[in-house]
Amino acid sequence: MTRRAAILACLIALASASPFAVAAGPPGGDVFDANTMGFLTKVDSSGLGLLGSQHRGRIAILDTVAAEQLDQAYGDDSIDGIGAAAAYIELYFRAGAYVDKPVIYIRERNMRAYLASRLPAGRVEQFKRTHRIAPAGLLDDQAWMLLFRAGRADRKDYVRAAALGSLRDSLAELSERKEFRVPIDRLSARYSSFLGEGVMRLAPGAADDWMTAEDVFGASAATTAPAPAETPAGQWRALRQAWLARDAVAVNKAIARLETLLPQAVGDRASYPSATVRSLERLYNRTWQFTVLRIGFAASLLLLIVAAAATGGWARRLGIGVFSLSTLILLAGFVVRWILSGRAWYLPPIMNQFEAVIGSALLGAVIALIMEMIWRQNFFALAAAFYATVALLAGLIFPEQMSGDIRAQHGILASPVMAIHVSVIIIGHALVGMTFVLSVVYLVGYPITALIAKTDKRSSPPDLRRGGEMSVLSVIDRCNLIVAQIACWSVVAGTILGAYWGDFAWGRWWGWDPKESWALITAMVYVALLHIRFLTPTRWRGLVTALICILGFAAMMFNWIVVNFILSGKHSYA
Repeated sequence: MTRRAAILACLIALASASPFAVAAGPPGGDVFDANTMGFLTKVDSSGLGLLGSQHRGRIAILDTVAAEQLDQAYGDDSIDGIGAAAAYIELYFRAGAYVDKPVIYIRERNMRAYLASRLPAGRVEQFKRTHRIAPAGLLDDQAWMLLFRAGRADRKDYVRAAALGSLRDSLAELSERKEFRVPIDRLSARYSSFLGEGVMRLAPGAADDWMTAEDVFGASAATTAPAPAETPAGQWRALRQAWLARDAVAVNKAIARLETLLPQAVGDRASYPSATVRSLERLYNRTWQFTVLRIGFAASLLLLIVAAAATGGWARRLGIGVFSLSTLILLAGFVVRWILSGRAWYLPPIMNQFEAVIGSALLGAVIALIMEMIWRQNFFALAAAFYATVALLAGLIFPEQMSGDIRAQHGILASPVMAIHVSVIIIGHALVGMTFVLSVVYLVGYPITALIAKTDKRSSPPDLRRGGEMSVLSVIDRCNLIVAQIACWSVVAGTILGAYWGDFAWGRWWGWDPKESWALITAMVYVALLHIRFLTPTRWRGLVTALICILGFAAMMFNWIVVNFILSGKHSYA
């Protein structure tokens, strides 16, 4: 070390040891100030997030509950870099401190423009940057009473919020305008998530239902509960007391104690998830319910497109490898979700919109791999990779309707007949989506071959025989016909099984519900296709097949999007 470097090192050491030196702490953010950030970074957020909480009919980890509520209210599952559990607990325990902070996320552009013109001048710049408003403008007297009774706010918080003014009268006028009704309903849901009433069920009660946070921390709880060390409810109160006192050591001790007490308190009444299962749930959450695999399927799609253009080779081997690996990981995620949901072995996680779309992508990919092993045509995997990529992107396109929340399955949906019906119908949907991709590829190549190849070999034989040398278009047509046939059988069988389940659940086989009607239309299109193809001259068979498959896909998409999200009926949840 040189003399100059040694002198510099001594000066730095002296400056660090000086009584005038200021220790650098974590900077504050938009919501949490520097002191709060310093406290939250000392909390055992990993242990806190893995604590069990009764949620949506099952025992979920607190990380899951917190992430869902933060994503709803704040638009993200972390705040200022603080993880879900610690951030949400801070908001819940000290709600009054955040009534004037940018906590409520506004997703809709028209609502943003309207609110920007109603906010105090000093808040507009922050709102345009964060797209979030303070809860103060939304709180009414009933909400304030809720916060006061739970000890989550005081009069100082009320005075601070009142200085910002209220938006409630303006929003009431806005609700009369049709284009703002849905954004206002969503704003109300975000505001409710901030209040968090009845959301957190923290301690097992006398019955199967757990005690809510309001029960645990209510004004009467201190006089009726046992000593803190004896029950989860008492230990939660100790944690809250330490949290408000900013005593991270005591908070972490309470978290460790809860980890021991909660399984004992549940006992034989229910199954408290093991540490392994709870860690799996955290992993599942951090991979965005495995929808991150859209990247893997998209990469395999690009490789398979190159393989189609280059007629196989390394691109096909690599593309099939990436596609297979993505399918395997998606299958693992599917099984993990099945375990986390706590459903019976005959009730796979395919019972809501998110699960049906993900399940359809998975089953379509599995069937495509089987087809590739049998026929080795490359186009099966290409079509399935495109379908899986789009399916896994659906959550970004329909974030409100495609919620990935896990919940237990109860009532008439907890039926083996229902599970079989849904499984068969979503296989049909995946195959219909694959026929659309193959049809588009065929239609793109149709005029090109007419100009370049000068060939009429653009259709496969009617009985699927290879029949000697085949053009690329005839191979695509052959693949399309194979997929279309299986799609037809799946959609028809799924519709019949749906009618059987309707008789089992509702006491009638058919009711012309919009979902039933459009499922029947989709099935009829594919049945018609298989008959019309054989009546069409050989030269035009591939073209007619492609056009009818696109028509069938349009009917299926109308059923899956318009019927599910816009029209009302008994299948609106599906």
